[in-house]
Amino acid sequence: MLNTECKQCHKKWHHTNAKYCSMCGKKLVDEPEFKAGDIVASKIFADGSFGLVRLNEDLTNRFTSVDGFWYIKVDCDITNVSLGVFKEDTRHATPEEIAEYEVALTFRKHGRKPFEVKKGDLIRTPSEEITLIWYPENYTKEEFLDYGWEFLKTVEEVDEWLGADDE
Repeated sequence: MLNTECKQCHKKWHHTNAKYCSMCGKKLVDEPEFKAGDIVASKIFADGSFGLVRLNEDLTNRFTSVDGFWYIKVDCDITNVSLGVFKEDTRHATPEEIAEYEVALTFRKHGRKPFEVKKGDLIRTPSEEITLIWYPENYTKEEFLDYGWEFLKTVEEVDEWLGADDE
């Protein structure tokens, strides 16, 4: 298909997926603001609270259904769902939000709700020490986000590794 016209030199009949004019080099199409792989924050609830998600395709329409692992900040939960977003209610996530999203996904990978720790879980501290969780109520979201703690293994994974269930 040939149809895009350059607004600068008025050359017509560019290929539909051409991004630049073959005569003057001017851009023919604007790049989307939100691209596949971006982590975005979007107001997806009536109360205006944000959810975070990694886009699996460019967000080009005013209203788009976005599927993926949504991290709902207000209740620290991750769900694999498709939610409709309005482009004007969406922004790029801040570096702090991206870090929080990535940590939440780590917990999900281990079958836990974000920032849920149990007695016997293993974490890595910023000083590279491996720590066994003994008092889970002492470990909060802030330890992982503000102090750089890393969730390594659940107590169930540790037991499996040690063969504790093989009596």
